[in-house]
Amino acid sequence: MGTPSKVVSACLRVLEFGIACVILGVVSRFIHVLNQGNGSTDSRLVFAISMAAISILFACLLVPPVKYSFYCFPLDFALFICWITCFALLEDLSGTRTCSSYWFDHYWSYYWGRAWTLPNGTVVVTNVGCSQWRVVLAFSFIISFCWLTNGFLSLYVCTEYYNLGYRTVTTVRKFKWWRKPDTETTNDVENRVK
Repeated sequence: MGTPSKVVSACLRVLEFGIACVILGVVSRFIHVLNQGNGSTDSRLVFAISMAAISILFACLLVPPVKYSFYCFPLDFALFICWITCFALLEDLSGTRTCSSYWFDHYWSYYWGRAWTLPNGTVVVTNVGCSQWRVVLAFSFIISFCWLTNGFLSLYVCTEYYNLGYRTVTTVRKFKWWRKPDTETTNDVENRVK
């Protein structure tokens, strides 16, 4: 295992940790404000918080560039899939109009800007919370590709330095249960009958 792969892996893990902390902080703050306004929590935001917490845990566990952290490449690919799904779900909330969508105006901006505390009839013309919402969207996309890059790096290290490819091929060759049985010829059948 080369030094560059260890350094890149550790840097990606630290980046994953930092991004997950930012996402967790922003969405947790919004849910805190949402609870003060007696609003209902969107399940997609709960999924984002859950993914951020899971990412923080695994980024901390896998930061040291030792053998086990490279053998966890299936986990990296699984977290990539979960994060890209999280990004798609969050992007679907606001659509292509990010800070001018109906959901943003009547949910995120309303609670983030504490519009429920204003007297009735007050019109709020602002994009409160737009930058925070864009941070959540952008970082959920970036962290997914950090996990994907780390997965490919770990897969490369396992096949090049730990002979994972050799072990897999020899294990498959060892077990021949997957092969078709040899077809018997008519002469073999006749010899068995006699």
